Amino acid sequence: MPLLRQMIRTTMAATLPRRLFLVHGPVDGSSVCLTFDDGPHPENTPRVLDVLQAHNTPATFFVIGENVQQHPDLLRRIAAEGHAIGHHSFLHTDPDATSSRQLLAEIKQTDQLLENLIGRKSSLFRPPHGKLTAAKMLGLWRAGQKIILWNVDPKDFQSHSPEQLRQWFKSHPLSPGDIVLLHDKVEHLAKILPDLIQSTRRRGIHFTTVAKWIA
Repeated sequence: MPLLRQMIRTTMAATLPRRLFLVHGPVDGSSVCLTFDDGPHPENTPRVLDVLQAHNTPATFFVIGENVQQHPDLLRRIAAEGHAIGHHSFLHTDPDATSSRQLLAEIKQTDQLLENLIGRKSSLFRPPHGKLTAAKMLGLWRAGQKIILWNVDPKDFQSHSPEQLRQWFKSHPLSPGDIVLLHDKVEHLAKILPDLIQSTRRRGIHFTTVAKWIA
């Protein structure tokens, strides 16, 4: 099933407009996107933001509504520092146990929260675990959402140390068009970000947001 899902995803990425379904950006460009899921986290998100700010690096944060509700000031900081913000559902429940109706209700709930806190909604959506059914995709598109996946996954949540994650990126240097899946709840992520940012820029690649690619 994972292989079949990968084949379907590849076909959709090649045929659907970028404004509806995005897995990677333009490979003939010179930019990459760092994306962060599952936040905001009270301790680790500020550390990630500190690094991004110090290195003048924009990123895209796919936030969980429930976490935003608990840490509204962190959402405000993400927005104030110029990062793009997207949905990652409200509760991050098991996709197989979440109906299309529930998912769309969570998006509406998170959207209202975003609007209350930063004055704007979001049309960027990343499904929990990257899993969607055809019915959910159609519902999302009808609701004006753009589905954002990724093509680079270092499994940061499985790494046991900063050095392990650092070595992964050394073995898999980023290329133009890459969308990198990261999680700002991972404790040691902020420790490897400076090396990742600097080594990528040394190769003439800069950082942008998913929102700018779609625009």
